[in-house]
Amino acid sequence: MSASLQPTDVSSVLHHLLSGLASSDNSIRKAAEKSLNEEWSKLDRVQLLLLFLAEQAATGPSEQIRAFAAVLFRRIAIKSPSEQGFSVTSRQIAHIDEQIKSQIRSILVHGFSSQQSNNVRHKLSDAMAEVAKEDCTPPKGWPELIPLILQAVQNQDPSFRESAFRMITATPGFIASTNLNDVLPLFHAGFVDTNDDVRIAACTAFVSFFRDLPKGQWGALSGLLPNLLNSLPKFMESGRDEALAAVLEALMELVELAPKMFKPMFGQLIEFCSTVANNKDLETSARLAGMELLVSFSEESPNMCKREPSYVETMVIMTLSLMTEVCIDDDDAADWNNSDPSDEDSGEEEHLAARHALDRICLSLGDQFLVGPLFKYIPQMIQSSNWRERQAALMGLSAAAEGCREALIDQIPKILDLILPSIQDQHSRVQYACCNAIGQISTDLADRIQRTASDRVLPALISVLTPQSVPRVQSHAAAAMVNFAENASKEALEPYLDSLLTNLLSLLKGPKRYVQEQVVTTIAIIADAAKTKFIKYYDTLMPMLVDVLQTDMGEENRMLKAKSIECSTLIALAVGKEKFAPDSQTLIQLFGHIQQNLQGEDDPVKTYLEQGWARICVIIGHDFLPYLPLVLPSLITTGEATQSISVVEEDEYDDYTQNEEYDVVEVSGKHLAVHTAVLDEKAAAIDLITRYAGVLGASFFPYVTNIAENIIIPSLSFYLHDGVREAGALAMPVLLKSVVAATSQTSNEAVAIWTKFADVLFTTMEQEPVFSLLIPYYASFVECLDILGAGALFNNQTDKFASAVSTNVSEIFERIKARENGDDEYTEDIQEDYDDYTDEDMVDEITKGLTAAFKNRRSEFLPAFQRLVPIVASCLNDEQNSLRLFGLIAVADMIEYTGANAYELKDMFMNPVGESLTSPDASIRQAAAYCVGVAAQHGGPQFRDFCLATLMSMSQMVSVPDARASDNISATENMTAAISKICHSYGSSIQGFDELAASWFKLLPVVQDDEAAPYAYMFLAELIERQHPVVMSQIPKAVEDVIQALLHSSISGKTAETVVTSTKKLLGSIPQSEAVSILTMISGQSTETKMVIQKWFS
Repeated sequence: MSASLQPTDVSSVLHHLLSGLASSDNSIRKAAEKSLNEEWSKLDRVQLLLLFLAEQAATGPSEQIRAFAAVLFRRIAIKSPSEQGFSVTSRQIAHIDEQIKSQIRSILVHGFSSQQSNNVRHKLSDAMAEVAKEDCTPPKGWPELIPLILQAVQNQDPSFRESAFRMITATPGFIASTNLNDVLPLFHAGFVDTNDDVRIAACTAFVSFFRDLPKGQWGALSGLLPNLLNSLPKFMESGRDEALAAVLEALMELVELAPKMFKPMFGQLIEFCSTVANNKDLETSARLAGMELLVSFSEESPNMCKREPSYVETMVIMTLSLMTEVCIDDDDAADWNNSDPSDEDSGEEEHLAARHALDRICLSLGDQFLVGPLFKYIPQMIQSSNWRERQAALMGLSAAAEGCREALIDQIPKILDLILPSIQDQHSRVQYACCNAIGQISTDLADRIQRTASDRVLPALISVLTPQSVPRVQSHAAAAMVNFAENASKEALEPYLDSLLTNLLSLLKGPKRYVQEQVVTTIAIIADAAKTKFIKYYDTLMPMLVDVLQTDMGEENRMLKAKSIECSTLIALAVGKEKFAPDSQTLIQLFGHIQQNLQGEDDPVKTYLEQGWARICVIIGHDFLPYLPLVLPSLITTGEATQSISVVEEDEYDDYTQNEEYDVVEVSGKHLAVHTAVLDEKAAAIDLITRYAGVLGASFFPYVTNIAENIIIPSLSFYLHDGVREAGALAMPVLLKSVVAATSQTSNEAVAIWTKFADVLFTTMEQEPVFSLLIPYYASFVECLDILGAGALFNNQTDKFASAVSTNVSEIFERIKARENGDDEYTEDIQEDYDDYTDEDMVDEITKGLTAAFKNRRSEFLPAFQRLVPIVASCLNDEQNSLRLFGLIAVADMIEYTGANAYELKDMFMNPVGESLTSPDASIRQAAAYCVGVAAQHGGPQFRDFCLATLMSMSQMVSVPDARASDNISATENMTAAISKICHSYGSSIQGFDELAASWFKLLPVVQDDEAAPYAYMFLAELIERQHPVVMSQIPKAVEDVIQALLHSSISGKTAETVVTSTKKLLGSIPQSEAVSILTMISGQSTETKMVIQKWFS
């Protein structure tokens, strides 16, 4: 293999290129990189380059050249082709000639099998894995590779064994077709290998292989798990902490896939991982990996954790213990006191990780399992003589508060009894922890704690907002005050504003900039919460803030200036336009000056200034128009940002993953870096543009077309950033409203922009991978139709919308069915978290969209609705409540807005609706009753028999003993309304109408459902006008039923006037003394009742 397969002239050029790329001379290397990028980027030359690099990797003249060539080969192989038509996930190796690829395979196999150093063989195996990824499925293939891997795993040289497992890790699909009986011994041998690196590689390969196999074959691999776990202590015994951490991290992936597979040895694993986490002699990475592995079980298999007696107790002890590991070699916290919060927890990884771990465990398992063990230790620790234990207890309570909210919210007085004394602890770190606990429970137990304990919390925090406290405590107490104030009423804050602001202003004079910044933020939030109660402090604070904004305090104080912009505008919002007016021009001029002197894109002032301008616009409204040209261009530029994606090279991976401005995702075997900081700014810019459009309305119209076409419409294709897509969708109705306000609902401009919005919105709905984003999409659609009015949805749009609804509901249907079947021998059925949205929330929003479409096009929407019939029918007949509700409401909307035309689909819905009337679930009964009601109200004669057939079921359900219980009242009242609609529409066809009317009359009053009540009471008025015997014989009840409806506001407006007029006639049909007696008797029930009678019957 020593002779090159390349033509001599090409080989010579490439030798020179490779030498240049490997040169330590910067100028030579840059020239070579330029040549590589410009002269060797087309596929016909790339394949020659890859062939050459394979040769050099296999048989190059030195180890350095071979290793470098192997790395460069892999980099070029996975790079996207430069020609048009290829995506960023395309790989050049997949598009070269098969003959050259075959030569490359042979060369790499030869090099791998030859005498090589560990380093070179590993890099060759990585290169081979990239080629193998293109050969995993017929008709392609690399038949020599599987035997090579199987032989390498058994080679005496550990570098062969490790490299083989590395290839399995990278391309598990390649050996997935191999007989499992041939593969399992390889892993068994790897787990007990004498070489630590081989054992690590075997463990990671096992996880990768397991992940690639169908679930049906997992059972064959589960027997290997004890062998894998038995290898863990060997790493600890040999002092290979990093190796131990690597294997534990690999196991986390296995826990995500099949947590219950660990059940037989779960107790032993808990004990081992606890030993690792608590061993202070081990490296931090190993300790935290041991803890993280156990935490992952709580999220992937919470029920298994709940059933294992040792789990919760072990995790509570472990996390609380790790939280004590603070201020090592700094017992009086002198270094900590003098440090900046931006460096918070530096060197305290165990402490921070333990807090996060306890938080996650509490959220996963809930208060029922955590509160007992936690409060077995926290009160003891708070009383400890060891200050580290006191602060750990307070931090532990902070971490647990959100997950244990239901248990803790009724214990607020006891919790405050426990923690508030610590705010005066002699150790500053404990004071800090107490502030942290107060701030956390102010958020997690809101707004109960604000309503019931402001007289305890506020004085406690104010007591440490003084120069006597250390700066770290001052800052954290001010931050805790923000948490409390965000959910507090102005009445709760008012008694403490004097002392609070006096103390905060004193801290502004302190030496620490971070304290000043936090104090300014706190003042801003207090102003926002106190609203007009803050007016008395305005004249003191606003001049101070203006002074900060006018003064050039140097680059190090830019954040203080930024916070002052925020504070000044929030105060202005709080006090209102009239109070702010004398200072508005001063502040606007200052903002203009600051904007002209921004110090680049990274200036922290920039974001705060953009938000500040928007607040001023909200305050002064259309008076802001002259300043819009100053503010809007930079927002438009930010909003036009594109998606920046880079393929991450191996040596760049750590830099990108540690850079907060980037997210690294793996797609098709490539690591891609997404510049999310730019996209975060883009989403924020869209939000601000939307805010301006909302305030300025028609005056914003000149900017709409450009923004819509260049920012909003393209934003919905930003699949790498959910926030951009959401912001774009929510901007659509606001911009549309601006156009309509400036023109009209039917103007060419309104129709044009709506057409563009609708096209992209419907396409995105159907393709959206993040289910929770369906909520803003459908909300935007509904609002747009509401703005445009009837007929806005065109025929081609109805089809696209119906297609999107069908896709979305089908996906939710399948997801719910999968979750119902999700609890098996390997996994648990766990409701996925879609940013706090459930499938029920999404179905509800889709339902609103469907209602809006029917309302907009009425019978003209029926042809498009035909596309939805299969999924609606499936939902109607499903036992899952949210799905059946969707089906019932879809049917109700169809009947309400298409009337008799809906009858053609009767076979789809009549039986399911009828059966749903007797469902054990009240929400289903309520929806079914609503369907029947709209059929009687809008369906005409065709629906008569269907409606009459439901009377028996509804009469039965409204007569059960607990029909008016709180859980059932809405269903009962909807059935009452439905019966009244049937009686009104088909009364002459009802045999035994008088008996039915008498039974129905007993169901009054209807006082809870203000949508059902009007129909019931209008039918009552009808009976009164007809002087029906059932009413005439029970006049006191009829009058009282009407007064109860008025008292509870279940009827109002014209309906109330009509019903009261009929009721007065009813009272007028009897002697006046009897009428007065009835009203007097009813008025005695309460003061409120008396007032209602005086208003309506005086």
